[in-house]
Amino acid sequence: MATKKSHGRSHGFKHKARAVMTKTQTRGVSFLLREYQEGQQALIIIDPRQHKGLPHRRYHGKVGVITNVGRRAVTLDVHLGNKLKTLITRLDHIKPFGV
Repeated sequence: MATKKSHGRSHGFKHKARAVMTKTQTRGVSFLLREYQEGQQALIIIDPRQHKGLPHRRYHGKVGVITNVGRRAVTLDVHLGNKLKTLITRLDHIKPFGV
């Protein structure tokens, strides 16, 4: 006899990402004044206040190399295990590595 599937609260994306996606303080504009160059390293820090260009939570805290710089977004190459992944994310979600 099979067990009955529960219809309770789902423990999906919101449950898993809740700790990453909570911030209460206001955001300044200094992140927009930073200039990035190709080949520079950047740290991926998810900012929950901006939902556009949001990378997946598995990339939070990873370091990537900038390969392309646009007006609002940058392209990063990130090592994830043995694979090299390409991310396109907004400036809100990255900061220079080592600063």
